[in-house]
Amino acid sequence: MITFDKPVKFGLLGGLFLVTYTVLLYAIDVSVFNPVFAIINVLVSFAIPIVLAVMAINKMREGDFGGKITYLQALIAGALTLLIAFYISNAFSYVLNGVIDPEYMPRKLDEMLLSLEGKVPEETLDEIIKGVESSLDQTKTLVKSIWLSPLIAIGISAIVSLFIKKNNTIDQVG
Repeated sequence: MITFDKPVKFGLLGGLFLVTYTVLLYAIDVSVFNPVFAIINVLVSFAIPIVLAVMAINKMREGDFGGKITYLQALIAGALTLLIAFYISNAFSYVLNGVIDPEYMPRKLDEMLLSLEGKVPEETLDEIIKGVESSLDQTKTLVKSIWLSPLIAIGISAIVSLFIKKNNTIDQVG
């Protein structure tokens, strides 16, 4: 039987870390549309939950299953950990950008567009605006994340679970 206490605990911890990270970025007023920062942001936003999912799977393997875990058990534990962390992060992003400061993302977009003026052709700038403006509707973004987060969590967990050592017991020679 799979107990869900460790994945839930690590998922909540991951969500807390992601919320803290988001608050920190908001507080220092980072240019979120900067391409270099966007890559770093995606890496950090996925690295934190992945590390915690690995920790949850390993803790389950050691504590609940006596050092042995199946692929399916690891997959479920990892997916649950990631899903909880993603949902908490997405809910906070909605509250921050949709309720607390709805002008934050449009302001960041304007800053990016000002920095690109004269550096890229007008047609390219128009395409960038069209692409980014659709992501500024926080309700659409939240709804999209509700159905997309489980798919991402399962996909990442499927990959991570492949690399988790399934049997961590030491065979006794005797």
